[in-house]
Parts: sequence; structure tokens; C-alpha cells
Amino acid sequence: MQCDFQNVTDTLLRNLASSTTVYYINLLNTLFAAYLADAHIYQFERFTSAKLRSGMIRVSPEMSEFYLNADREVLCKDIAELLPYIFDQPNTYKELYDLIQYDDTLSAPLRKEILSCIPAQYADNTSLVNMIYEAVFIAVTRQYEKADKGYVATRYAADAASYKDALFANSEFIAPCRHFCGRDAELNELHSLVQDNSTVLVTGVAGIGKSELVRAYAERHKSEYAHFGYYFYKGSLKTIIANIIINPLITDENERYRRNMELLASLGKSVLLIIDNFNASPDEDDCFYDLLDLNCGVIFTSHRHYDDFCVYELTEFRSKDLLLKLIGKFCEFKSNEKSILLNIIDAVDRHTFCVELCARLMYKGFYTPKSLSAKLSGGLKSILERFSATKDKHPKKKTCYDHIRDLFGLLELPEAYRNVLRMLIVSPCSGIRKDAMAVLMCLDNMVMLDELVELGLVHEFANGTITLHPMLRTLVKSELNPDSENCAPLISSVRAVCINEQADAEIDAEKMLEMIDFAVRDIEYRNQREHFSFVSDCFEYADRAASFPHMDSLLRLEKHLLDKDDTQQNALYLSESAACELHRGNYPKALALQEEAVKYAMQCNDTLLQANVLSTYGFCLHHVNRKEEALKVLEQSLALFGLLDGDGVFYFDKYRAMITFADVLFTLGRTDEAVALVSIAERSLQEMNLTHISVYADCKFSLGIYHLCLHNAAAADDLVCAFRILIDLYGTESDLVRLRRGEAQKYIAQTGFDLTKYAPLMQLLEG
Repeated sequence: MQCDFQNVTDTLLRNLASSTTVYYINLLNTLFAAYLADAHIYQFERFTSAKLRSGMIRVSPEMSEFYLNADREVLCKDIAELLPYIFDQPNTYKELYDLIQYDDTLSAPLRKEILSCIPAQYADNTSLVNMIYEAVFIAVTRQYEKADKGYVATRYAADAASYKDALFANSEFIAPCRHFCGRDAELNELHSLVQDNSTVLVTGVAGIGKSELVRAYAERHKSEYAHFGYYFYKGSLKTIIANIIINPLITDENERYRRNMELLASLGKSVLLIIDNFNASPDEDDCFYDLLDLNCGVIFTSHRHYDDFCVYELTEFRSKDLLLKLIGKFCEFKSNEKSILLNIIDAVDRHTFCVELCARLMYKGFYTPKSLSAKLSGGLKSILERFSATKDKHPKKKTCYDHIRDLFGLLELPEAYRNVLRMLIVSPCSGIRKDAMAVLMCLDNMVMLDELVELGLVHEFANGTITLHPMLRTLVKSELNPDSENCAPLISSVRAVCINEQADAEIDAEKMLEMIDFAVRDIEYRNQREHFSFVSDCFEYADRAASFPHMDSLLRLEKHLLDKDDTQQNALYLSESAACELHRGNYPKALALQEEAVKYAMQCNDTLLQANVLSTYGFCLHHVNRKEEALKVLEQSLALFGLLDGDGVFYFDKYRAMITFADVLFTLGRTDEAVALVSIAERSLQEMNLTHISVYADCKFSLGIYHLCLHNAAAADDLVCAFRILIDLYGTESDLVRLRRGEAQKYIAQTGFDLTKYAPLMQLLEG
């Protein structure tokens, strides 16, 4: 005989007074009244009670879970309602006692534990309530499996759950490392998610501290669960679940898996299961979705990216002071060393594992904070000392760089994927749209990008933009050697954006400038002349956006790359130096530099270069009040642009030269000529449907200024059009918009023309 649902309820029914009139369904309705009320069920259906009595169906998981989670008093209260109807209480007590004592599907330790808590013989009503409770609780919460004639009881779940030789006996849990700290906020956030969701995936870049976080979480909260298991994923969730209870009598893994899933389902919220290093996609392991269906608490850690699941993404420590606390767990440091340690933290991109490695280097006496900071200026590869560090419970002795490199396994990727990562080193830290980045890299589709996101090598923000983690960016540069050959598609695309004003609207200006910074410095160029040419094209974009810091930075790089014997490079460098001086308002110096640029340009067989250099020279002459000379030079420039018209290529610079020429005419009082010339440029651009580019905005801005000085109301519409284009292209707070706003406000003040009734313009001018 077993202490199962049929035997326990039949025993109770036989011992009820007037059993010929007290039906089985009445027994169930009274005994399990609390469950029925909680489930909002009036009573058991007759066919349900009949099938339960015959063993044709098993106790529902919902009912099992209810009594597993309910207080003991809940069932005892309903049992007390039965006592007045039990005519032979001592016999009832003995029969139930024997059911437990002789049920060999309950382990000896479990039977001993239960029977030691109750007397061997009936004493009073309280003893009978306790006896019935033990028998009913086992009958309701144990597992049943399908047999030929219905369901039969299996090894009792509580037996497996209560003893360490059974459920989760092979748990691989290890306590968080002694230096774990600084993640209290993250632990609280994770706890909230686990409480609200049965399954949570903790994700983040490799080495950020996911495993330590969930171990610390388990240490803090596992006492809230009756059962806790922790496992490292080794390629099969089925194997893990099949062995959470080791039953040597069942050799078939599928059968063990099925039984254990039923067990977990019955235990429900009393279980916390952690699967560490689940670096697989849901489709790669069919059992993932089975675990999602459980009501157990399940936490996965993974460096992969997941959509449509409850994900907690772990990022860098939220303040550098917390990372200083981490370093302090390894070695003490003086207060005057704090700034040096902060430099070390920045040098390793605040990456958790890397900060730990640096702390170990200092702890082991290899370096002081000062010497380590100096060493890191040469990168992680410059640190040659080998030392032990533990990652995923495996201690390894390697160099600092090798420890980090092993986290990501970049060299195991196919070459096409490595090429994508090489080009992604230019992606803005704040992220860029996937489709825009795919176009820049000349990808036919975004399949590889999405797969790199899923692998956790590319970070995707919630808004669909992507970037590389700074540590991974550093690793890609040192490990995959991005150069002008393997990054050629990207370089070509960035160059095209820089010289083609039509592309300005396709990518946010700030992001484009950040990409330019990465592209000119982090890619190795095999040909110095090619590198100079690329930097010069990038300067054109920065100049167009009036981004002075980027212009200065690019010019310094040009100076380093300059071949002083190359007349074309000299002309470009001098002209771009003049542009920087113009932005500083140093017009005499700009003019001197531009005169030199003209001399070099005239030695080149490059009509476009000559036309552009003369255009800038005319602009400089204009600003030093040499108006007539400026007109002559600008006429030469426009004549050269005219020679280029026949090659079928559109030149934005031609229209900028026309605007400069018109501005000179305007300052000489030849306003009508100026208006006419810029109007020609405006109509030409309109005919080509080029009305959302920077040079068209310049046309409208100049016309606005001319009309403003003529007290012509058209000024407001012109200026509004100009500002809306520039704001859309470069942003409300861009240097260019601020510059234009200042110019417009100056002319409004000078002319005294009242524009207060033009609300859209006033709003734009106020920023």
C-alpha cells in the first residue's frame, strides 16, 4: 500500500459515519474547501471526483502547488471540519500511520522524520488532525505517472526536495567571490524582476560580472525558496534537468527529463534555478521554452542578446567610486593615489574583469598604481606578467591581455564577421541605427549584424541602435588589425558622405563627427597619401558643420601626415589651416595662409582644387575689406568651376562660391545684383531637387540677410527656411546653427527691422 491520493481518501471515506450517505465528492469538497475557494470553484465536478477516486486522473498541478505554498493551518482547518463525522478515530489514525510507515516509495529518512513528529498511537483530536494532515499532504503533493490502468504514485517529490542526496544534489553553486561589491542597486533591480517574472535572462558583455551578480543574488535570496539549484550550461538544458535528481533505475535521459520537469512544475514558486553561461539562442536548445513554461524562478546568465523575453542587462559599475571599492578589496591604496587609479579605470574602459585584473597586478606586487598607469599607456599588450585569475570557476595563469582576449574568442569567427567587427570600431559610442551602419559598411542585408548582436559581440540599445563596448573596441583593434584594406568599403562610404552634402541628412551630425574621429585614427592606413586624402575629405564635413574642435583635431593629424614635397597636399593643408583661422576670427592670418595655398594649387594640374582654393581666398579678401580684389579672385574661381560643368559632375562648392561672390557685391552696396545671383543659385538647386542640403540653406540665409537690410518681409521666410534645414541637418545646438543665429541677430539689430510678429523666426532665433 502507498500513501497516495486513492488510498488516503478511501481510508477517510471508510471511516466516516453513515458512509452510505456521505459521498466521496462530499469528502473532497470538505477536505479541500480552502483550495476550491482560492480557485473560485464551487465544488468538484462529479466526473472529476470519480476519476480521482479511480486513479484515472491525477491531482492537478494547481492544487499541488496551492498546498505546497499554503500554511499548514489552511489544510488543518478543513481537516478539523471532518472530525465530527469520523466514527472510529483511533482506527483512522492507525490506518494512515501504517500507510506512511510501510510505503517504500518514501525514503526511510523521510518516514522517520514524519513519524517522529507524531505519536505511534491516537491520543486526541489534535493528534488525528496532524496525522491526517501528513497523509493528505503527501498524497496531494507527490508525483504520479501514467500507467496501464491510470496514474500511479512515483517517488515522493518532498522526499527528493527535502534531502540533499536527491533534488539539486549535484548543484554547482559556489559562493560569490570575496571581493564582490558595488552592485546593491543591481541586486535590488534583479530581485524585482524575478518576483514579477518566472524567468529572467541576465545579459551583458563578457567579463562584466553576470555570474558574480547571480551568485550574490542566490546568496542573498535563496533562503526565500524551499529548493535551490545552480548549474553551468554545457550545451544541453535537457541533461541539466534530467540530472537534478539522479535516479540510477531510469537510464533513459528523456524519461528522467520528463519526470523532473513534472516535479519542478509541481514545486512551482518554491524553486529557484540558476543556469549560468547559457550562451546559446533559444532555437539552439529546444528545452529553453520548456523552462519558460515553469512557474519556478529561473535565472539565466548569458553574454548573448535576446528579444521578447524578460532581460536584465548588466552594464559597467554605476560610478568609478564603486570600482575603487572593488580595487580596495584586493589592495589598500593611499588617498593621493585615487586620481591615478581613476586613470587606470578609464584606461581599461571601466570593464569589470579588467579592473579586477589590474587590482590583482597591484596586489601581487607587479606594479604600483603609478607604474601601472604608465604601463597602460602602451595598452594591455604591454603588460607581459603572467598571473592567475578565476573566470567561471576556472583559474588560469595568463597575461592580462590573454585573460581578456579569451573572453571573446574573436579569432573563432568567420572572416566576413571579423570584417564587420573591424568596420564597427568607428560606430559611435552612443549608437547608430543598424540600417545606416549596414549601408556604410556596404552590406547587402543586416543578417551578420543581427547575428553579432545575438552573440553579444555587438551591443544593441533599446531604440535599435548599435555600438561596440569600449573594451571590445580595444580588443578588435589589437586582435583583428582593422586597416585600409579590410575596412575599404567603410572608408569609401565615409568619404562619400563627407564630400556629398546630399548625405548630410542620412546620419546625425554628432554621430558622423564621432565616426570620423574613430575612422581617421583607429584604422591603420597602408598608404600615407591615402590617409591624408581621407582626413582632408573628413575635414570638409567638419568645416561644413562648423565643428571647430573636429576641424582643429583633423588639421593636427593632417600636419603629421603631410608630405612637404607634395604640392597638392600643401595646398589642401594650407587652405584648411586658413579655414580654422577664419573660424577663430583671425582674418589676416587666414589670408596669409590662403595666399600660400593658392601658390601651391596653381602648380597642380587640378582644376577643382584651384577653383576651391581661389574661392576661399576670395572669402578671406572679403573679410579683410579688400572687396574689389575679392571680386576678381571669385570671378576666377567661378570661371574654373565653369570649366568643370562639362564633366557631368555636380559641384556643391560652385554654389558656395556664387554665394560668397554675392555677399561681396552686397557689402559694396550692389544689393540687387547680389539678390539676383543668389536667386539664380537657389532656382538651380530647386530644379535639381536639392532643397534640403547645407548650400541651399546658405542661399536662403544670404537672401534672408539681403531682404532684411532691404526691410523686405520676405526675410523672415528665407531665414526660417535656412534655420529649419540647418537644424534638421546638424542639430539645434550645433556650432553652425549657433553661428548663424548670432549673425542673424546682429543684422536684425543693425537694420532695426521689426520681426517680432514673425513668431516662427523669433522662436528659432531664441533657440
